[in-house]
Amino acid sequence: MGKEFKTIDELVSLLEARGVRTDKDTKRIIERESYYAIVNGYKAPFLDREAMSRSNNDVFRQGVEFKWMYDLFLFDRDLRSITFVYLTRAEAVVRTSVVYAFCHNHPEREAYLERPNYCDSKGYLVPRAFKGDKANLHSKNLSDLMSRLNDKLVVRSHSRDFIKHYMKAHGYVPLWVLSNDLTFGNIIHLYQLMQQNDRREACTIIARVSKRDSAQGYLTERKLLRTINILNDFRNLCAHDERLYCARPGNVGYSDMVVHLFNVLPREEVAQFARDITALLASYEGRLHNVDARSLLKDMGFEIGEA
Repeated sequence: MGKEFKTIDELVSLLEARGVRTDKDTKRIIERESYYAIVNGYKAPFLDREAMSRSNNDVFRQGVEFKWMYDLFLFDRDLRSITFVYLTRAEAVVRTSVVYAFCHNHPEREAYLERPNYCDSKGYLVPRAFKGDKANLHSKNLSDLMSRLNDKLVVRSHSRDFIKHYMKAHGYVPLWVLSNDLTFGNIIHLYQLMQQNDRREACTIIARVSKRDSAQGYLTERKLLRTINILNDFRNLCAHDERLYCARPGNVGYSDMVVHLFNVLPREEVAQFARDITALLASYEGRLHNVDARSLLKDMGFEIGEA
């Protein structure tokens, strides 16, 4: 049975009935951020697991305050903000490299709309663990990509200004321009469907941009596919304001995502990312009751040695 709608006052009373301490700001915070986003999203570290084994409802540890959950919520929001910056940088590197590789090898102005410029089903790049019908998936995704690309060229009132301009001025839109209107997911499908030499060139460009072009075999086609799929999953979490610090999309944790970010961005940018996260943890020191830096890092998937 679904849960019935509750007013803000009823939600505050529910928290108090479950032993959570509220204050004068609780109602305002719930009105602004939503009960579900804060309590359902960040209650886990504050629950009494033993007591809950004997109850059908959430049981909080003695003395827990609503503000503690809200502070963890705010920490995660700040973590998303920092993470999103570096994920969008990585997305830009991938987008530019993939599109450049395709255009370099297929310089005709509308080559990206011609099916022969893509791989056949045997050359279609799939994750190593893929067990499905590769030919069927290739056919479906190539048709979907062609449909999406052609649809972008139909000028409508909501079309991007640069597309309207190119269509009006030139009657076509080159891929390197159209790419600015493609999602990261679109770029991933484009990469999978590119011919092998094009994919290899994209990997070479990324290795050069990340300043690791001297590392032989540093970035293979399939390794890049896994990397960009993982980065896309975490980018979507950040973009949709979902809980991040302990998220595991596809059983991949935050620390694993950082490793894959390192495949795309230069070392110095990843190092700055690490410094930004360290500074964030320091700024919340003492605010996250029942949750210290060690436990946060552990939830994020980082290996923490004995104190």
